[in-house]
Amino acid sequence: MLDVMRWDPFRELERLRGDLTRAGGAASAPWTPVSDVLETPDGYVITAELPGVRDEDIEITTRGGVLTIRGERHLEDEVSRDRYHRLERSYGAFERSFRLPEGVPLDAIHAGVAYGVLRVTVPKPVEPEARTIPVTAATA
Repeated sequence: MLDVMRWDPFRELERLRGDLTRAGGAASAPWTPVSDVLETPDGYVITAELPGVRDEDIEITTRGGVLTIRGERHLEDEVSRDRYHRLERSYGAFERSFRLPEGVPLDAIHAGVAYGVLRVTVPKPVEPEARTIPVTAATA
């Protein structure tokens, strides 16, 4: 007779956590920094929590209307992995992408980091100026 067990998502999460611990801990799991997007009267502010990420390990690019934040958080070099009793924080590369509104002046995007929080300021799109096009007689 087949024994049916009720699915428990928390049991699955606990099993996954155990697998990660046996496979090298959270240091081997990919991570995604948590982010907020706030609209202001002048634009948008994207904040991302990046504790432990060095400023020089953060890269922000724009391409095809998408702003991408990527970087890497490194495990402390002076301590060998076998000395750790527990590794819960994630390490390694990360990437977050945000679609930009059409017409955003890319040269006016600014970024800064303080206390492990990255703050990217994106201005609102510039409305193209209305233009009157004169109509002239066509010559045959």
